Amino acid sequence: MTAQRLSIDEARHISEMAFLPLHATTQADRDDSSFSLRVLNTAGTEALSVAHIARSQYADPKHLAALLEKARLQLSKDGVQLSAWSLPAQPGITG
Repeated sequence: MTAQRLSIDEARHISEMAFLPLHATTQADRDDSSFSLRVLNTAGTEALSVAHIARSQYADPKHLAALLEKARLQLSKDGVQLSAWSLPAQPGITG
């Protein structure tokens, strides 16, 4: 069985929700189907920036989850407290 592939819009939404309670925004680059991610801390300054998340990194939900977990871990090491998070359930994906 082939796992469901994420669209850029789904991946952006998941990425924005992964850093609560901080404010995360994404910016799509429709030319190459990639997006950037920016996370602001409670003071409104940039806590994390990922300039380019390629389709190969987000289309597979497991790859996107690994990328986001790595970014969350880095913020945690920097002393940032985030809400608990896990990749939302996707049809066709088994643990």
